[in-house]
Amino acid sequence: MAQRKEAASPARRRYRCRDGAGVSLACESEAQWKALAKCLGRPELSYPGSWDAARRAPPRGRLGRLLEGIFAADPADVWLTRLQSRGVSCEPDKPANQHTLKPA
Repeated sequence: MAQRKEAASPARRRYRCRDGAGVSLACESEAQWKALAKCLGRPELSYPGSWDAARRAPPRGRLGRLLEGIFAADPADVWLTRLQSRGVSCEPDKPANQHTLKPA
């Protein structure tokens, strides 16, 4: 049986960083959301009920735009190191102009 793909939300989307590269965030639990809030320097984002709110919010809504501004402050490699050291699911994402097309 195929797994259902989670919908995009502020907790599961790509964020552009200061260097133009991106970080694809994929928080999968309340614990990861709390760890993310600490990594961002915004522990107040992990209030009771915030995980449910974050995973249901529109990806580019108010919370998503707040996170965009925070991620834009540092290069992707800095964010990846911070996030991965705290167990937040994420991966690097190349800037759009660095993607290469594979021959057919």
